[in-house]
Amino acid sequence: MEKGPYLLGIDIGGTGSKAGVFTLDGKLKGEGYGEYRMISMLPGQAEHDAEGWWQATIEAVRDAIRGISAEEILAVGIGCTNGLIAVDREGKPLRSAIMLWDQRALPEVDRIRNTLDADTVFNIAGNPVAPGAYSLPTILWLKHHEPELFEKTHKLMVPGGYLVGRFTGEYTVDYSRACTTLLFDIRKKRWHTPFLEALEIPEEKLPRALPSNEYAGEVTPEAAQLTGLKAGTPVMAGCMDTIGASIGSGVMEPGECFVIMGTAARVSGPLGEAKFDSRFMNCTHVEDDRWLYIGAINGVGSSVRWLRDTFCQSEQTVADFTKQNVYDLITNQAAQAPPGSKGLLFLPYISGERTPIWNPYARAVFFGVTLGHNRNDFLRSVLEGASFAIRHVIEILETDVGLDIPAIKIGGAAASSLVWNQIIADILGKKVISLTSSHIEVLGAAVLAGVSVGAYPDYPTAVEKTVVLDREFEPDPRAHDAYNQLFPLYKTLYQEIKHHFEELAKMDLPQVWVTKGIGT
Repeated sequence: MEKGPYLLGIDIGGTGSKAGVFTLDGKLKGEGYGEYRMISMLPGQAEHDAEGWWQATIEAVRDAIRGISAEEILAVGIGCTNGLIAVDREGKPLRSAIMLWDQRALPEVDRIRNTLDADTVFNIAGNPVAPGAYSLPTILWLKHHEPELFEKTHKLMVPGGYLVGRFTGEYTVDYSRACTTLLFDIRKKRWHTPFLEALEIPEEKLPRALPSNEYAGEVTPEAAQLTGLKAGTPVMAGCMDTIGASIGSGVMEPGECFVIMGTAARVSGPLGEAKFDSRFMNCTHVEDDRWLYIGAINGVGSSVRWLRDTFCQSEQTVADFTKQNVYDLITNQAAQAPPGSKGLLFLPYISGERTPIWNPYARAVFFGVTLGHNRNDFLRSVLEGASFAIRHVIEILETDVGLDIPAIKIGGAAASSLVWNQIIADILGKKVISLTSSHIEVLGAAVLAGVSVGAYPDYPTAVEKTVVLDREFEPDPRAHDAYNQLFPLYKTLYQEIKHHFEELAKMDLPQVWVTKGIGT
């Protein structure tokens, strides 16, 4: 058994549970991953089996601590994506978890706006009344569409709080995730009773809200037996995944900014004052005098994955045979097209959009196609469209919020792509710094736990010890000039066609069809 001390970080994501064991200087000593699937029985539905989260976490933790003495693990930190789980008094799910991508609660947004003044909600919660990111519409959907289940519900949990409960038996939610309910006062850091009363939501159905770095409980004997951890190991309240990414990327001061490139992208950074822009998600940070803005962009990694699955079967075959990364094969072809893809623009709204347009009906668009465009141009235009979406968010932060952002740190799946990082640098006209760790959220959750139990005196010290930067990308002036010509068109194109998106979404079109050929 290897000697520590160690910290354990866990992150519940969109497709699986990751676990990582880290030394106090941030070195990864063990890792594990347990996968689960999205449940979507009808268009617009997105659910997870919450019991599957727990089973995947057991698998991930057992793999991560293999060869490591559980006695040497000082504490556990948990980060998470967003979703809503109704549990009974034993903490067991009463139904599948409804995830942030689910769209069935869209009508409840209008109900909220008709009951509560939207400006008041923003002033108290620090977040807009909008679909696709917040729990309140889903809570109301459960209340109105599954009233018997809602009545039986003991607590309405988020993924991280649910995992904390399975480890400790305590029902909690950390402040950062509480902020994404629209029921939490972001400044006073407590549930806002007038909203609960107006919407007839019993406060006793909400979990106890705790600061992210506060002790929530300890690993129970039952959880210890299942995971291999030591009973009594401290478990912190945890954080939303983006808070973990902020810590794991070392972005802790106002003006610093990071982008996590996953299925969706998150452009995020700390705020020194509780002054919020309604186009962004906002939450508490781990430091008392800090908050965090989040520009959540839906169609970044998901657009490239769609490209892979729909048009790049040959690249996937080559990647499987040669053990290469399929995305490297795609981006290397994209690199053969010139900056601007010869005037081919891609709006990356492939699954609606959050920041900054907040339109669940928005759709992806290729614009400017000519006979002169080839495959490489299309591949590059998708990378550029996703990068323009990032620039759109950065521009608002600088011009409207008043931040000065000289450089961007990039982590997540795209951090290793030389081509895409260079495209982002060229489009932004800013230095891009990639991060070495592919486990940024997991590292951040572990470091949070470490600060909480005194393994580090403070977050600046912890970040200095654990965060390692990788390659820097400087913008090419000629490429940046080309993108400066296209970016205004990128923004106005959406404004000129946005009224068609909802019209298209409401059409009753066939979803399956086989056109009969001659002689059949």
